[in-house]
Amino acid sequence: MTDNVDRADDPTADDPDVDVLREDIEQIKSAMAIEKRYPGQRRLWLVHGVVVGLAGVITNAMFVYPWPEYVYVLVWGAVFALVGFTQWQTSARAGSNVADPGPTPSWKVVFGTLVAGLFVVTSIVDPVRAEVESVLQGAFFFSLAFTVLGMGYLLAGTILRAYRIRAIDRYPFYVNGAWILVFALFMPHVEWLQYFGYAAFGILFFLHGVGTYYLLTYRLAD
Repeated sequence: MTDNVDRADDPTADDPDVDVLREDIEQIKSAMAIEKRYPGQRRLWLVHGVVVGLAGVITNAMFVYPWPEYVYVLVWGAVFALVGFTQWQTSARAGSNVADPGPTPSWKVVFGTLVAGLFVVTSIVDPVRAEVESVLQGAFFFSLAFTVLGMGYLLAGTILRAYRIRAIDRYPFYVNGAWILVFALFMPHVEWLQYFGYAAFGILFFLHGVGTYYLLTYRLAD
């Protein structure tokens, strides 16, 4: 009973922490659109969507001809390199023009770690892939590559929060990473995806890229 009386007599017992609320409000106000922090990022969604979409369709078309396996690896290696390089350059240019709000992660370390991780994981499972038919080998290899790509988008969305990018501009990274991981999970286990998964992946990536560009440019622009 005494505790209840003391709590009732204390007018600040249930009052929110004003300093904490003020800090939260300042963080919300300081959140910026991704285009202000990284000029050209919206356009990259469109560019990457077109590049990956074409690569997926071309890969399935190449099944008609007896191309060596390394050709597919080179094609997608070039695609991933282009996506990573353009994203890296956009981040680097913005970093040289805008002061960071504080200690932030290194994009070089993030991209470098993902690439190194892909090579390590691929080398580990390569002996296992050699035991299955060629079509399934390709599905396993690209599911690994897609997994790393999906992780990269999820990490990018998380890192952008440290740069105080507004939530609406981070959501496309989360969504892209999530559906890519789901796709990578099913690709080696669904027969039709083993044959047509490359084109399906390319089309889905294209739709996401174009849709994100449209929303951020024309619907959710400042």
